[in-house]
Amino acid sequence: MTVHQPTFDEAGSHAALGDASAAPDPDLEVAPFARLTIGDTVFEVGTVLTDIVAAGEAHDILAFRPNADTPWKQLRATLEEGWRPVAAEVVRNTRDALHDYVGMHMIRRSGSFRAGGRVSLTLFGFDWEVRLSSDGKRAQVRLPDMSWEEVDPNLVAEHQDFKELAIASLIKSRPSIHKVFEDDVEAWALRLAAGASVVPIM
Repeated sequence: MTVHQPTFDEAGSHAALGDASAAPDPDLEVAPFARLTIGDTVFEVGTVLTDIVAAGEAHDILAFRPNADTPWKQLRATLEEGWRPVAAEVVRNTRDALHDYVGMHMIRRSGSFRAGGRVSLTLFGFDWEVRLSSDGKRAQVRLPDMSWEEVDPNLVAEHQDFKELAIASLIKSRPSIHKVFEDDVEAWALRLAAGASVVPIM
């Protein structure tokens, strides 16, 4: 568990978390060899059919897809590292990992999730507050050592559930917020991946 003393910079979220893999590639040729089950979801995992020597790789390049109708997506993790890092990367690339991590671990310190309410939240030492107008159409967020800031009205309209709005307000408040929790989300994904199972494709 990390106790956070956050700093904010201009590094974009694309440098963090779910961007370790390439985008889905409909032209990627892959030879599937295993089915990876994480929770209730099954993925195909295969070896990319490419000249790995020419590509400068000393190992097989892996890719995954949820089903046969979905393009393959290349992975950075390799079997040399073991199935757990492979499964963890799949987790980070098939769900909103930061959202799920925050929603699972944040604690309400005070207040209530309702129109006109103000709630104080903490996530392993990272504290923030959100308040909602009495008509539920406006919201403001306050991060550590910062003043109250208006939440994007589109975000408020999208999240009628105040708890979900509190999560979204944190995640969308700064492009670099992903970096604050990067290591913790990685560890969380690895814990989820510990329950994954693998069977070969015959």
